[in-house]
Amino acid sequence: MSSIHPRAYRPFVAPPPVLAAAGPDSLDPVIAASLDRAAADGVLLAVTTATGRTGTMHLRPANETVIRLTLRMTDVPAEPRASVVREATSGGFAVEQHHDEIVADFCDLRIRVRLDPFTIQVDDRNGRELLRQANVGGSGGGGFGALPLGVTELTDGRLAYHDSWIAEPDEHYYGLGERFTGLDLRGQQVDCWIQDSMGCTGTRSYKAVPFLLSSRGYAVLVDTTTAASFDLAHSNTAAWSVTVPDEVLDYYLIIGSPAACLTAYRDLTCPAMLPPRWAFGPWISGGFMPDSAVLVRERAREIRERDFPCDVLHIDTYWQPHGCWSDMRWDTDPYIGVDSPYFAELERNGWFLRMVDGTTWTGQLWGGHHPDTALLDLTHPEAVRWFAGRVREALACGASVLKTDFGEAIPTDIRAYNGMTGERLHNLYPLLYNDLVAEVTHRCTGGPGLTWGRSSWTGGQRHGAKWTGDPDCTWQDLASTVRAGLSLSLTGHPFWSHDIGGFRGTPSPELFVRWAQFGLLSPLSRFHGMTSRLPWAFGDDAYAAVLHAARLRMTLLPHLYSVATECVRSGEPLARPMALDHPQRPDAHAADLQYLLGPDLLVAPLYTPNNRRQVWFPPGAWLPYAGGPTVTGPAWHEVELPLATCPLWLRVGGTAALGRTFGRMGH
Repeated sequence: MSSIHPRAYRPFVAPPPVLAAAGPDSLDPVIAASLDRAAADGVLLAVTTATGRTGTMHLRPANETVIRLTLRMTDVPAEPRASVVREATSGGFAVEQHHDEIVADFCDLRIRVRLDPFTIQVDDRNGRELLRQANVGGSGGGGFGALPLGVTELTDGRLAYHDSWIAEPDEHYYGLGERFTGLDLRGQQVDCWIQDSMGCTGTRSYKAVPFLLSSRGYAVLVDTTTAASFDLAHSNTAAWSVTVPDEVLDYYLIIGSPAACLTAYRDLTCPAMLPPRWAFGPWISGGFMPDSAVLVRERAREIRERDFPCDVLHIDTYWQPHGCWSDMRWDTDPYIGVDSPYFAELERNGWFLRMVDGTTWTGQLWGGHHPDTALLDLTHPEAVRWFAGRVREALACGASVLKTDFGEAIPTDIRAYNGMTGERLHNLYPLLYNDLVAEVTHRCTGGPGLTWGRSSWTGGQRHGAKWTGDPDCTWQDLASTVRAGLSLSLTGHPFWSHDIGGFRGTPSPELFVRWAQFGLLSPLSRFHGMTSRLPWAFGDDAYAAVLHAARLRMTLLPHLYSVATECVRSGEPLARPMALDHPQRPDAHAADLQYLLGPDLLVAPLYTPNNRRQVWFPPGAWLPYAGGPTVTGPAWHEVELPLATCPLWLRVGGTAALGRTFGRMGH
């Protein structure tokens, strides 16, 4: 992002650290290696860089299709860090050395390591090359066109690790969390750094995960909480690279179809939480505006009188006094305002994140609308106990789930109680935050511990539900939200939602209907915004269309809940992008504004006005849910859908069926 872009100067956005090389000769690639140890559980190599640095490269089998690669340079200081990948080890390497090459056969894979000059290549059993490290020369043959395996010394004396692999001309890249800039990330440079996105059309992301999925049958998962940066054929169209400002480069190379890679991600991290049945019904919010007990009861009464399907009443921030949204009276954000009656006690106990000089960090996290705020130190056991008590009090009112808003603002210049730097805590903090709230919710409600979260990192699928932040009420934001949700699908997070109608502003009736149809055919569904998103607030015609879509969702939910249960087992998403099942079809990569909801329901949200769009129908026969001619794929078709008609087709011969209508999934 340009340094003059207005988004770069918002005071409550914690930017990622700037990586600056110490000088023009700071790049130091690994050039040679020698075998230190070879066994069934891995190969340990002693490596040497161009400047004479030494270190180790460890290649280990994690399971039948996963290889773990760990590069660690000698004498790099160790500081507190967290691993977010489960330790996975397996035997099975059959290792041979042939002159300057080591060959490790493992299940259906062959890993070839050339010792001098150092390169790694992965082949299948038949000798077909699957992956090869990039050794791409620069312009005119001088320098490097891509960051090779090795390190770069930074201006502060630390090392940043990096590695590069060949990018095939027709290769596509997916994942890396929630990405608003397009489902296919080829040509982009993506920093995995959680931030308040300030809308849903920019390069920032509330949810970042260093898990990259390729259309060529492999994936990469980096075990770090630092700002891993991926250059995806952006600086050089012949290679992709990853840079990690950590004390070690530790990543997992996964071989298999996109679906198999997602299963491996699940196995390496954790299964997704299956939300309770009621969570799949519609959620209706009073909106981001003044609220009261009287208004909540009035909404509930009108929902019942209108017989509108609804399982969850969402009460948003304004039930608290203005200016006290961090006082923790019913609140569950770990941001405590300096005017809070709790502030002095917490500061005295040392339960806030502190600057390196020991003073409490405070800053403006509410856009100038509230007092400065401090941040609870969730690595401090006593602070965690105190916060858990506040969460229990919030749940005691009878709430079933808490919205774990924010969590993206941890600055890099702090030091936590456990010694962790802000650079390492920043991406980890949303996991600590949601883990705590989920555990207390589980104990208090007896349910799985569902949270409705905004920020997340590797493994955050264990918290159940995520929503895609704060879109504007525009057609462009609707389209970006579709892509962001599908990006989460390809990052191992199967249960996501969004603010139906958009968050900022007021949608037109047509936009509200089309967004509601998309939302009610999403994994989870919530009506929410800065103004009313009550389904009957946009006129009779709009209400009739939205009521029809809501009742359609209810008829599908028994089937969708069954599919969701299977998603938890397999690691595959509920909303399936076209490229997931058809990575070899160019049309599937182009069709990034549609998806399968489960295996047998095709959803193609309308993202422009006037009732028309192009839809790519995958192989098979597809029937409009409301009746009409069967469409046979694979093929593109322009479809025209009246406002009251949902963008839904059923696979002929599939298992999806429309059941009976009922008002609550909880029933």
